[in-house]
Amino acid sequence: MDLQMANIIPITQARSKLGNLAELAIASNYFVLTKGTKPPVALVDLAYLRNLETAVGKIYQKTFIDPKLDKYTRNFSNMEIKKWLQEDEI
Repeated sequence: MDLQMANIIPITQARSKLGNLAELAIASNYFVLTKGTKPPVALVDLAYLRNLETAVGKIYQKTFIDPKLDKYTRNFSNMEIKKWLQEDEI
C-alpha cells in the first residue's frame, strides 16, 4: 500500500475510532498513528506483520555475511542459485 494522508492519523483522533480502524487494517492497509508530528506507532494487520517478519528473516539469513568470514566466501553456481530461488517461492 502507498501510505496516503488518510492513513496518517493523530493518536488523539484515532482513540475515538480505534475499533473502526482495526477493522480497516486488513492485509497491507495500515494506519500510522502520530503523536505531535512524530509517527511512533502503526496499526497493522497481525497476519500481514507476521508475513513481513518471516520475509525479512529469510532475506537476512541469506544475505548477511559476517566480515570475519570473508576469507571463506566463494562464487555460487547457477544451479545453487536456481535451487535457492525455488526454495524462496511462496
